[in-house]
Amino acid sequence: MPVNEFARVERTYRGTKFVFQEADVATYDKCLKKATSTREDPVTGQDVEDVDENLLLRLLMKECLVEPKTVDFTALGIRLMRQLERDVRGLHFDIEPTTDGGAKKAKKDADEDDGSPNSDA
Repeated sequence: MPVNEFARVERTYRGTKFVFQEADVATYDKCLKKATSTREDPVTGQDVEDVDENLLLRLLMKECLVEPKTVDFTALGIRLMRQLERDVRGLHFDIEPTTDGGAKKAKKDADEDDGSPNSDA
């Protein structure tokens, strides 16, 4: 896939085909801004930014939906909604695959860095 093409995920659930397309950086930034709030840290008194990750995902879902043209996500069952969220999360936050095996090495390096249970370290 050329670098200027966007990844897509296509899934059929409960007889409906859902297609989501990867967001461009400007769209992602717009969603991130809407999902970010500022609050005062009670310990330091400094302003800190918090990202509501659930809201971010739902905004991305709405922005990236290709098919069907419109969906009332609030009317979906929670199990289906969570699956669609997993699909959109994977589309935006998984490691970009490479044709030379670089994604496996990048994942291994990331696992070693964060001390996750999948770490070989």
